[in-house]
Amino acid sequence: MDFPDLEAYFQALTDTTDSIAIINTHYEQDHDKDFKQLDDIFQDIISRPWEHSPDDYYLLFTSHFTFHVKIIEEVIKEAREILNPEKRDFLKKLVKYKKDADEWFQGLKKKRKSVMVAA
Repeated sequence: MDFPDLEAYFQALTDTTDSIAIINTHYEQDHDKDFKQLDDIFQDIISRPWEHSPDDYYLLFTSHFTFHVKIIEEVIKEAREILNPEKRDFLKKLVKYKKDADEWFQGLKKKRKSVMVAA
């Protein structure tokens, strides 16, 4: 399987994450569009067999993904402190996204371990 260039791949994710982080501001943003993009990217991420990628590529992927999830965690923390009632549903979506991302990532690490033992 061909794997994407991680710099460009995660730049798209970073751009979307930056747009979503605006839920913590008074700036207007098309949050529905941003969350759709985030979901589309995540669906692409979870559809790929990262556990079969070369070691250095896998490590770079996990570094990027871990950093992304940490940023999402910070956005959630800040949004909870501000607690804008109009944006509560978006905050709930973001919390669910982080939970799903964490669960998927834990599963990926287990798959990777199995693949490495079998190799």
